[in-house]
Amino acid sequence: MTTEEPSTPGSDADSVLEPENALPEVSLETLPETIRDAAKRAGWTSLMPVQAKAIPYLLQRRDLMVQSRTGSGKTGAFLLPILQQIDVKLPACQTLILVPTRELASQVTREAEALSAGTEINIVSIYGGVSYGPQLQGLRKGAHVVIGTPGRSLDHLMRGSLNLDKLNILVFDEADKLMSMGFYPDMRQLQPYLPRRRAGYMFSATFHSSVQRLARQFLHDPQFLSLSRDILYVADTAHIYYTVPAMDKDRSLVRIIEVENPDSAIIFCNTRARVDYVTQVLQRFGYDADQLTADLNQKSRERVLARLHKKQLRFLVATDLAGRGIDVVNLSHVILYDLPEDPETYIHRVGRTGRAGAAGVAITLADVKECLDLKNLAKKYTIDLECRPAPSDEDVRKVVAERVTALLEAKLRDRDRLQVERMQRMLPLARALGESDDELAIIGMLIDDYYQKSLHAPPSMPEEERAPERSAQGKPREHRNNRSRSRPRRSSGRKTHS
Repeated sequence: MTTEEPSTPGSDADSVLEPENALPEVSLETLPETIRDAAKRAGWTSLMPVQAKAIPYLLQRRDLMVQSRTGSGKTGAFLLPILQQIDVKLPACQTLILVPTRELASQVTREAEALSAGTEINIVSIYGGVSYGPQLQGLRKGAHVVIGTPGRSLDHLMRGSLNLDKLNILVFDEADKLMSMGFYPDMRQLQPYLPRRRAGYMFSATFHSSVQRLARQFLHDPQFLSLSRDILYVADTAHIYYTVPAMDKDRSLVRIIEVENPDSAIIFCNTRARVDYVTQVLQRFGYDADQLTADLNQKSRERVLARLHKKQLRFLVATDLAGRGIDVVNLSHVILYDLPEDPETYIHRVGRTGRAGAAGVAITLADVKECLDLKNLAKKYTIDLECRPAPSDEDVRKVVAERVTALLEAKLRDRDRLQVERMQRMLPLARALGESDDELAIIGMLIDDYYQKSLHAPPSMPEEERAPERSAQGKPREHRNNRSRSRPRRSSGRKTHS
């Protein structure tokens, strides 16, 4: 089997949504001998459902969006057919796989190496937060498959150490996480480097509006294959709940926000006192949050709602009474800090998102008792609930580290020669500050301040962004002469945000 844990046997059999012109699924025995040999080297004995369904589309080079849960075997679903299409005699990047984290980059690389063992396929992973040296060495050898985060991939493209002129296949792995990590601006800056003629594949557990927008911008008339119909999140509202201790809801809310990274949200509480408390917690953690309760005067209410409608407010904390009549287009999330006593109120709350054909997310923080009530509610209204494990402090630390690294590297790319030269004066001080824990705290403070300012502000990403102008050769004009440079130049892209 693959290195990923299989789903429950038979769980996908009756939950498949296929394209109109569906291709018949395959078995390991019916695949070409080269693919069977690769599977055997990796220890596979059979194909998982997502592999049996998706592999035929990749072999025919039909652009595809694949919805499949983590652990379903999706990595093998794109690696196995892709590796068979590599021309080892051509020392150039033929496949680019974009992933949201360095951990996933390493995981996908290990599986790719297992499937390509005994061949001459050169696989290189590139991601931020580590030295460029080993990555540059791997790219100079002529990497056939590059697996990397968008930010570091863009860095190498701007340096000229990565060239995509011979690219045939582009893959987005865990596309929903790529968006929540704040990589959208990096991917848009990367787009002009891509050849127009290429196959594209997107794998994601969910396909919310932002992920669908990404697919429209990078794939060519993609078809849709879902092996998760029971939690189908296309132009619909996803219903998610986290089981959290009743006494730890406030900190759990902060951790969930850090991991989920919603563009904007209304957070519902059952009482005015709770609204005030949650608002203060969010503000203390640096989030742009305001409150709406029934005792707010009309002028203040109009001011808060105006900020929300203009996307100048990221989080609105409100009671049900105060939230009546709120109609906000493209509100990405509704968060239920308290589960309402009346089941119909749940429907009214979550109805604030997923409007006008857009996809939304409803998140509930539930203690043990509320979980039982929530499941009964879901049964009554035929709602598909997804339970996610509550993120730990370590989970948040990893996510924040990945995000802040991407943000800082993006900021470095925006610096011109003079700014880079000026920055060199500070490098000895930076090294000195890292020599003791007390001095290291200064660096931590500066990074935290930058992170708060960059990520906790209201969102401002438009629905569509225009890619940088392309030259006749297919490269962005501002970077055409950048290949021989070892230092980043100013780019025309916008700063990363979430």
